[in-house]
Amino acid sequence: MWTGNGENGVRFFWFSGGSGYIFGGAAASATPFTASVSDGRFTFSSGGASAGADIVWNSKDSFSLHWDDYGLESFSPVSVQLSPSSELTGEYITSGDYGQRSWTFNGYTGSRDGKSFFWVPDGNSIKLCFNGSTEYGDFEYFTLSRTDAHHFTLISPDGKRENFTRHQVRNINGITYVNGILIANKTYPLPSTYNPGALTSETQAAFNEMKNAAWSEKRLNLWVCSGFRSYRYQASLYNSYVNRDGKAKADTYSARPGHSEHQTGLAADINYAGSSFDTTPEAAWLAANCWRFGFIIRYPQGKQDITGYKYESWHVRYLGKELAKMVYDSGLTLEEYLCIDSVYNY
Repeated sequence: MWTGNGENGVRFFWFSGGSGYIFGGAAASATPFTASVSDGRFTFSSGGASAGADIVWNSKDSFSLHWDDYGLESFSPVSVQLSPSSELTGEYITSGDYGQRSWTFNGYTGSRDGKSFFWVPDGNSIKLCFNGSTEYGDFEYFTLSRTDAHHFTLISPDGKRENFTRHQVRNINGITYVNGILIANKTYPLPSTYNPGALTSETQAAFNEMKNAAWSEKRLNLWVCSGFRSYRYQASLYNSYVNRDGKAKADTYSARPGHSEHQTGLAADINYAGSSFDTTPEAAWLAANCWRFGFIIRYPQGKQDITGYKYESWHVRYLGKELAKMVYDSGLTLEEYLCIDSVYNY
């Protein structure tokens, strides 16, 4: 990555062999180009147009291009080990000192609440520029602090913080995926036709591994007392609770049909679904270790206002080992981790 400074303003060039991307100056977004050097001449082609320049190396870390048509441009390197398909690429919801905002990163360009920008990484910081100039008049540095693959924080020079949560919501055939994760909660229902018929093979294999570990490590016996439930079965179960306790109370501990994680084939109730499980050695081991096998405690204590359900020490959700560890380490519920709600709209 090189910074060019000349009559076209500040421009950034990312070179990869004989091609790359340019952004800044007159370019509103990252534009691909091809380039070659021969006998001290630099030839540049982009968007059907070509330009030539004499190249002069000032040192091993800087050079100048004397363009045929528009003068001198001086280049210096930017410390960067990211490519245009960078690790920040994605859609985000933010919180912090600026309130909630929506951001999209696409390589080295993007938008914030519909306003276009481009950005340049520089060590542990990034330079952010909106529509050719930043809100501060020049390129402004922000310290980038990454939490995990789905979260990072930008810290401005005056200490203000903006916390980013990757937030790509897609609906495919009536099924909601957030960052590729299948979601079933009070906000995001499943269609009545969604029916894997049992725990998914990955979920079952992960439970078997967890069950064996619990026994070999602590001589604890784990079993699934409730795994997959069909839409029809959940409707019958939920309605029975409504008839017994009323709708408002039933909604605190039972999902309406289409909103149950059990319908995904990715969730299971362990041993026995009731508060008497809370104080058992099995519950303590499950809470401390289930992430090792790709599970999380889906409805933690004290989080009912966020998840929509009371504490369930027995209910685990399979996410895969990498993601389960990130959620566990964060101390957040799945809703908090993905920045989603769990509220019925009917």
